Amino acid sequence: MNTYPADEKRISEVERGRSYKAILPFPPGKTLAVGDTILFALAHNAGAGQEPNYVKGGDSVMVSLIDVVELGQADPSTGQPLFQITWKRLGPDTTPPE
Repeated sequence: MNTYPADEKRISEVERGRSYKAILPFPPGKTLAVGDTILFALAHNAGAGQEPNYVKGGDSVMVSLIDVVELGQADPSTGQPLFQITWKRLGPDTTPPE
C-alpha cells in the first residue's frame, strides 16, 4: 500500500466516484502495478520539500489500481517520476440491473 496526502475535497470526490484518476509522483526504486492499493489520507499542506503532515484519525479512502502508466516525465517539484493511475470507481453502483 502507498499513501498520498489529500484534502477533504479530494477524499470526498473519490468516495463519491467523481474522481477515479490521478497523476502522482512516485519515489525512485518503487513500482506501481495494477492491483496495488493507494491510500489517500487527510493531510495539512506542508511546505515545498517537506514531508506531508498527516492528520491523526483524519479521513482517508483506499483505492485499488486498475491501470498504471509511467509518463516518462519527472515531477518538477520533487524530481520523482510521474505516473498516471486509474482506480475502480467508488460510490453507489450505477450499473443497470439485468
